[in-house]
Amino acid sequence: MAQVRIGRSLNKGEKRHIDGRMNCIQKCLVRNKIPCDLNRIPNIALLGSGGGERAMVGLLGVLQQLIEQDLMDTALYLSGVSGSTWAMAAVYEQSNWSSTTAQSKVATDTIAKDSVSLWARIKKLIDYYLHKDHFSLTDPWAALVVPEYVRKIDETTLSNYRGGYDKDPYPIYTVIDQDSKYGKLPYEEVFFELTPHEAGYSLAGAFVDTSTFGCKFRKGVIEKKQPEMDMTYIQGVCGSALADKEEIMKYLKDWFENGKQMGKLKEHPGHGVLHDLVKLNHATDQNWSPHLTNLHQKLKEKKHMNGKMLRCNPDEWEISGGNVKELTHELTRDVCQSFFQWHGDLETDEMKVFLKTLEIVCEKPPEKTLPRHLPQSVEGLSPNNGIDAHANGEETLRALIKRTKLEAMKTRTHDGPKILVLTLELIEHVIRGDEWTHSLQELNKLLKGKKNLRGEDMTISENHWLEIEPHSRKKLVLRHALDICRSIFDWFKDLIKDTWKAIVEDILAVIQAFLDSNWIWGTTYNFLFEMNAAQVEQRFVVDPVRHFEDAGLLVNSPFFAALRPEREIDLIISFDFSEGDAMETVVRTSTICRSMNVPFPKIHVSPEDSVSPKDFYVFEGSSKAPTVIHMPLFNIQNCGEKLSSWRREYRTIQGAYSHDMKEKLLKKAGENITNNKENLLKEIERAVAKKSKNKAF
Repeated sequence: MAQVRIGRSLNKGEKRHIDGRMNCIQKCLVRNKIPCDLNRIPNIALLGSGGGERAMVGLLGVLQQLIEQDLMDTALYLSGVSGSTWAMAAVYEQSNWSSTTAQSKVATDTIAKDSVSLWARIKKLIDYYLHKDHFSLTDPWAALVVPEYVRKIDETTLSNYRGGYDKDPYPIYTVIDQDSKYGKLPYEEVFFELTPHEAGYSLAGAFVDTSTFGCKFRKGVIEKKQPEMDMTYIQGVCGSALADKEEIMKYLKDWFENGKQMGKLKEHPGHGVLHDLVKLNHATDQNWSPHLTNLHQKLKEKKHMNGKMLRCNPDEWEISGGNVKELTHELTRDVCQSFFQWHGDLETDEMKVFLKTLEIVCEKPPEKTLPRHLPQSVEGLSPNNGIDAHANGEETLRALIKRTKLEAMKTRTHDGPKILVLTLELIEHVIRGDEWTHSLQELNKLLKGKKNLRGEDMTISENHWLEIEPHSRKKLVLRHALDICRSIFDWFKDLIKDTWKAIVEDILAVIQAFLDSNWIWGTTYNFLFEMNAAQVEQRFVVDPVRHFEDAGLLVNSPFFAALRPEREIDLIISFDFSEGDAMETVVRTSTICRSMNVPFPKIHVSPEDSVSPKDFYVFEGSSKAPTVIHMPLFNIQNCGEKLSSWRREYRTIQGAYSHDMKEKLLKKAGENITNNKENLLKEIERAVAKKSKNKAF
């Protein structure tokens, strides 16, 4: 039975929540002298933008004052991006939080506490590693760094919000599909939401039960269960715009120097290798040499798991002219991949997680272009269309296999083309997790007696293949494929023709793209994998996994969750905590809406509004478009002449705020509500009148 819902209607759980919430809204309107029938209550959505810790504290200040001013219960939805989702997770720990300031004060007290202990964070990271199929940079970011800001590890889940929360606004957490974004697919296929009942594509209309989001699906049915994402992980993926590799590296250094397991290993030679490696990663361009020299002494007899020599000679680094940071990351990846072959006695869960985290922190960023020749032979692709191997890796690989097979048919008795075809098929099997035995055995037969350019035997030991983990197997076959491509014309000089040179060049480029791709954010099984539904774009169903990241990297406010037509939002109140241009989120949303023909009010702002914004803007809607109220955090009303200094004090990229900074920011954000209570009530009253008028026709 299918467990994926294709359709643009609201799910039953959300509808039930809305029905329950309407009674609270009606009573609140009456208390504010805006009497209204149930069927004329305007649907109001509160939106919190991104902005890291500034957004978290700012939204908490706003919510607290909305409750104090008896305005909170006018809202039907509360949606957030990035740091605002951290505030949402804090208040939604208790049901009925919106009716009293008690829970919002608990939340603000929590963020003023000391940080979670290092060991508690490490244990959480190990738990993610051991119990999930996918481990990406989101895991260490969520477990190690986010608790530094939110001051707790939250193991509740979104599906916990289903019961007893209908007196609160319905929560919507938002992210974006990284693969669709980088693939430059339509915006409908990028915006993604997570609610207590469903997770899915807000505008494309494809959803799955939130409790099963992350499970392995095939043809719309669960094949393998996964633990439901907890709120710590959700805060990590929602708030990953801040995710700085250097920041995670800082926590890895702290872990290595102060972790319980690490302290017991100080006399072990493997400890010395990792100690110097961590120091090398923290070194500047001026002081890297001593750490590399120490590593070179300890590693000079060691080889990578695939047999290659490690690139750690200080003299070679000096004369290579290469980027020191890139060389450091390459060496770090090589050491992490091979460490347990050298020091198998250190293979504990904690050490596995430490090394895997260190490895993914040092992954290369993705290449953004396809091979030069390949697009000419693949229908619909062109060298300048912006599609990249990151978003279309398997699709590109399949096209390349098809092309290579067609060319190989012209020389059926030639082993060279057969080797290339089998190599590509083996890569495809390994990446997809399919049966690989036949391809490996056939490839070994053809490679028997052949050596790479370093003089090493080219067959792959099946025993060794079975012993290593799947992620290591993938890297092994990709690096092996590089050796094959680099040696193929040495083995078969009669293949040195333009056609095969172009094919081998394309194979090299695709393999390198797989090796270099930074497919590490929010790696999650694709619940649409191999779905047979006419409404679902085929681009969605071909990849077994998707990758999700902070929505603030595209639009720093969750407008598109509120703009789902079936939610029938009448009034959006946008609280903007962005750094820089205070009007960018509404202007950018307006531009995207025009490109998709999504109703949205006309946005007219002056250059002065972007630099020195007011505290309250109203962009009038129409019969189809909601009215938008936009309220920047720092403005000329609540900051006056000190606007610039407030912005400088509360930057997005800086250490965790002090207690005094948080208290000041809570108060400053709250002033925007107290200063504008009458303006808000006026616009709510107008929304009631507008809805009543529309109902009359």
